[in-house]
Amino acid sequence: MLALAGGRVLASTLLGTQVTGALYFPGYAQNFFDPVNGRVPSAYLNFTGTTVTISSDAVEFGYSDGTVIITADLTGTQLTVSDTTQTAADFNPIEIVLTDSAFTNLSAASDSFPNGGLAASLSGSVITLNWAGGSLTNGVTVQAVFDLNAPPLPLLSIQLTSSRAVVISWPAPSDGFVLQQNASLDPASWMTVTNATTVANGQNQVIVSSTVGTQFYRLKSS
Repeated sequence: MLALAGGRVLASTLLGTQVTGALYFPGYAQNFFDPVNGRVPSAYLNFTGTTVTISSDAVEFGYSDGTVIITADLTGTQLTVSDTTQTAADFNPIEIVLTDSAFTNLSAASDSFPNGGLAASLSGSVITLNWAGGSLTNGVTVQAVFDLNAPPLPLLSIQLTSSRAVVISWPAPSDGFVLQQNASLDPASWMTVTNATTVANGQNQVIVSSTVGTQFYRLKSS
C-alpha cells in the first residue's frame, strides 16, 4: 500500500530582523508600546524604543499598567500575543500594529481571546491585530498564536502507470522540500527518499517500486 502523509512545514526565520510595535486603546492616540508612556516594564525589548530586534530568548513588546499585561512575542516563525489580567474587569478594545519588512504571510494557529477572538491581517509589511474587548477574570491569560512566513505547502500526489510503476510527484520548483518515506508512521522512522528526482510538465517526479509493501510518503521542509 502507498499513501500520503502530512509533513511539518517550517517557516522562514525572522530572527535578527527589525520590528516596530504599537499598542493602541481605541479613543487614545498614544502608542502604549512606546516607552515614553512610562508603562513599559524593563523585562521587554521595547523598554528603550518601539523598534527592536527580534530575538529568540526575549519578549519584544510588553505593556503593564497594574491592571493588565499585554505582550507581543515574536520568534523566528511565530507571533504570540498575550493579555494577562491583574484585576477582574471589562477591558477596552485594543489594537496592535507590528511592522517588519521581513513579514510575508500570516495565519492563525490558536486563539483564546473571548468576544470574537483576536482579528489579524497582514498588508504589505504591517500586521494589524484587533480585539473588541470584553470581560476577563482576574489572573487569567488569554493568548493568540500566529504562524509567520510559512512557505506554501506543495501538493503531493501518487499515480500508478500502465507499466505498474508508481510515480510520486509535486510541483516544481518546490525549494526547501524533500520527499520522505515511512513504513509504519512511527515519527522516528521517516527517511529521505534517495531515488532520483526528475522534472516533467512542471512537476518533480520520483519513481518507486510498487512491490515494496506498505509505504507512506510526505514532503518535509529541509
